[in-house]
Amino acid sequence: MSFDQMMIHYSAPTLCGIKPGNLFFVKSSEFSETQLLLWKEKFRVNGFSVTSEKSSEDTVFILVYNPLLLRNLLGDVFVSSYLLGKGYKTPLNTCSVIKELVKRIMTKNDFPHEVGIILGYPIQDVIEFESRQGRDCKYCGYWKSYSDVENAKKCMCSYKKCSCMCKEWFDRGYTIPQIIYEYNKAVKAA
Repeated sequence: MSFDQMMIHYSAPTLCGIKPGNLFFVKSSEFSETQLLLWKEKFRVNGFSVTSEKSSEDTVFILVYNPLLLRNLLGDVFVSSYLLGKGYKTPLNTCSVIKELVKRIMTKNDFPHEVGIILGYPIQDVIEFESRQGRDCKYCGYWKSYSDVENAKKCMCSYKKCSCMCKEWFDRGYTIPQIIYEYNKAVKAA
């Protein structure tokens, strides 16, 4: 799978502005630091950020995020309270939260539950997932929903629809900027 294919496959909803972040893992053999550096610059110009770290000898994790959407999330009193309770330091800003999250992913034995915030999962579902240790959810899709199932289903449906549309455009030869443009045009027309 090419780097562009991976970006569309794993991050279409973030690239299209409907999800604050996506996290995915790739084999080191499929990872191109050169390609990532090119994409970091392209994404920065288009309002996205990309960070990566080698998580094991043969695996790299890539986090694609929309700083504006993430900043809005961090402004939510429940989200900021949760992150402060998890030991994140003030001021809570996009840069400091991403830096701390990456550090925790790299150093903790357990995957940090707060990654759900960055991925756009509702705060209540993140809290419930952690307290119930992933059990007894009411609905399971992109994440485990414990509270507002109908809203979660709608959100998950929009992510899936976005991903399918973007994959279709990619398969037709569109570039990622063209795909983002087409998606936004389709949303406005709907």
